[in-house]
Amino acid sequence: MRRGIKILVGLAWGLAVVIPAWSVPPQRVESRIPWIYDYAEGKRLAKATGKPMWVVFRCERCEACSDFDRQVVRFDPDVAALAERFVPVRIQSMNGKNIQLFQFEYDLSWMSFFMDAEDRFYARYGGREDDAPDGLVSKASLLRTMEKVLELHRRGAVQTRHEPNPEPIHTPEEIPTMHAHMRGQLNRCIHCHDVKAAQLRARYAGGTLSKDDAFTYPPPLTIGLKLDPERQEQVAQVRPDSPADKAGLRSGDRLLEVDGYRVLTVGDLARVLHVAPREAVLPVRYQRGDQTLETRLELSGAWKRTADPSWRSSLHWIGPNGGFWAVPVKDEEKPRLGLATSAMALRVTFFFRNQTAPIRAGLQVNDVLIEVDGIRDDWTPRQLHAYLQLHKNYGDKVPLTVLRDGREVKLTLELPEKPIWSAAAE
Repeated sequence: MRRGIKILVGLAWGLAVVIPAWSVPPQRVESRIPWIYDYAEGKRLAKATGKPMWVVFRCERCEACSDFDRQVVRFDPDVAALAERFVPVRIQSMNGKNIQLFQFEYDLSWMSFFMDAEDRFYARYGGREDDAPDGLVSKASLLRTMEKVLELHRRGAVQTRHEPNPEPIHTPEEIPTMHAHMRGQLNRCIHCHDVKAAQLRARYAGGTLSKDDAFTYPPPLTIGLKLDPERQEQVAQVRPDSPADKAGLRSGDRLLEVDGYRVLTVGDLARVLHVAPREAVLPVRYQRGDQTLETRLELSGAWKRTADPSWRSSLHWIGPNGGFWAVPVKDEEKPRLGLATSAMALRVTFFFRNQTAPIRAGLQVNDVLIEVDGIRDDWTPRQLHAYLQLHKNYGDKVPLTVLRDGREVKLTLELPEKPIWSAAAE
């Protein structure tokens, strides 16, 4: 099966010389910072001025991280003042971008890199935990990171090690399934999540797709670490019996390097964890008081998985969804339905286009879903679909229980045999 994906990738690589990048004009935003919207121009200015670059990837239409981007990145006077010592580059689409160089969590809508003019990195800044889109970004941590980067730049302390993507793909347009994925989109603007979606579709077409492929750039909590939100290289908490705990790390320790990579931010550590294999032993250098110590993180199994990945749009390409949408019933309305406030209660609102599974199951609009596959947890609609996508396969049968006219009705949802997007064009 691996031979199939190599053929697809090889075909895409061969076509790279004749498939141009889709052109999308920049959407200039109001800001205290005079952004440059072209990476090549940013590099030219960085070479001319001797300044480091601050390269921000931001999907302007996405809601996640919009408050942080607007209030801190674009309009905070302290951030703007420090940004004068950088060449600020703002990238709003992935069209034609070098995804060998700019590898990050494409499920995000905001990410940034601090770089020199030779495509080398000082630090990565950005990322998220499951429970909050902007829980790992703040004014305080951004300013501290910018100040640390300026000191690294003064010393010429760039990261010289970079793990290339194993597939010979340099731009999103070269991914074999990207053209099919973007078909029907009028402006041809490739969002960050479109890159990951096309990558997953290519793996599906080649027979190599795994459920674990959704869990990219795992946050520090996956190894049992909670880092200080402002001093992001400093350990705030260690979960008992976690890999970090077994490695002997403690609250107050300051991470210096993990697997040979400098760790200045949560984004730096997530990158190290992303490129680590499923079974890994990662050397760690850290500071405890005035001592510099070494230990090893021993990782195995499904350690990259997180508890609630329902925020990830890439789950849509990992497995089947239910074919319908629903909204949560308010807690104050649940007792009138005979339900506890902690019970599942999702009111069906509509069926997805070209998906007949819920109709064939007998599901109706306004049914209140109270049980899925024997589970009655108080899920959101995204958590419901994430459960199906991660724990069920195409063609599986899933028992449902709904409330209809005051009665419990048992149904069986037969998931589609294959993705609706796996047409001949793939």
